[in-house]
Amino acid sequence: METQKVFIGERELKIAFLSAGLGNISRGFEISTSTWYNHIKLQKQISAKLFSGGKFPGASRIWNLPRNGKVAQILRITGVIHDGCRLEQLTYSFGFLLQLLVYKPDIIWLQEATLAKMLLKYRKAFKLKYRLMFCDGAPVGHDFAKQFDYQIYLHQFALQEALVAGTAAERCAVIPHICKEPDYAYTKSEARNALGVHERQFVLLCVAAWNIHHKRINYLLEEMANGLNDVLLLLCGQPENETPYLKRLAAELHINVRWHTFNQDDLGKAYRAADLFVLPSLNEGLGAVLVEAGLHGLPIICHPHKAAQFILGNEYSGFVDLSVKGNLYKKIKDCTVVNGINIESAQMNRLSIEGERTRRIVVEKFASKKLIQDFIDFLNKTYPLKTA
Repeated sequence: METQKVFIGERELKIAFLSAGLGNISRGFEISTSTWYNHIKLQKQISAKLFSGGKFPGASRIWNLPRNGKVAQILRITGVIHDGCRLEQLTYSFGFLLQLLVYKPDIIWLQEATLAKMLLKYRKAFKLKYRLMFCDGAPVGHDFAKQFDYQIYLHQFALQEALVAGTAAERCAVIPHICKEPDYAYTKSEARNALGVHERQFVLLCVAAWNIHHKRINYLLEEMANGLNDVLLLLCGQPENETPYLKRLAAELHINVRWHTFNQDDLGKAYRAADLFVLPSLNEGLGAVLVEAGLHGLPIICHPHKAAQFILGNEYSGFVDLSVKGNLYKKIKDCTVVNGINIESAQMNRLSIEGERTRRIVVEKFASKKLIQDFIDFLNKTYPLKTA
């Protein structure tokens, strides 16, 4: 992709991509940070560097106390902390201090709130000149994000709220995360064979952290228990504090479920093997897994929150109010039964058509070349740059 080369004076713009969790855990935050870095580092117009909290290919590792490490576990047991995320980010910020003086980034791109606050404090304390580009991926909202130099929102509704609240338009932009496009290295049959899934099994996929407070995996399990015994639920994600309870609940309810923590390649097999995708959360910063599912041609069931409407359009057929008990069960049942007969070819054909429609919607809006250009354009718009 040909774009103008971005300079400050006579040197390239230096951008640091930060993720305290990267290498310690693998969720949307970590995957999106490394994905952005891997694309931006290829652009001739800027100099990019990736800083991770754990060992990760291509990244400079920063010292920290990982959220799932021994110290964090002890502090949780003793009641000093609830979870290790803030501990991880706080200690990572200490470790990154040296890089602020050695690497001297012009812009720091990040998504983690505690880390971002610490970098604001360091800039003031040490009179440094870097600028902070905060991507509101959680989301934490514009009231928090407005304190940073630049704000990236993942959908148009979040940007509109920021503008209405008085944020200057030149300081913010809508730039959704780049999602990995499927390479279709496997047929559906091959993917199922690799995962040990029977050819005729109906597979429902959910890619989400195994928690209650946000992803609402408990709701998903309870809906499955209403009479979806013939459906295999693949739960692909990361364990959290609430996970042991969720696994006990699944056992008590006799859910046909498999729990997997996959790398990106194996996760691609899960998308390929599935018939239907579900995300039970009621709100998302973006919900990049919805984009990923769409790119893989899967029909989607999710709550019609604003991010989902941004991704799939206001009238998407897979929307259902997931705050209501029983609604998810009915929607899944509708996808697995036609005329009282389970998984007939006519129904599977309907799902295939809906999946292809979903794929077209997502491809049009989330093409990686467009998003990369949007990122570069935002840099040129917000920084006093000289172009050549």
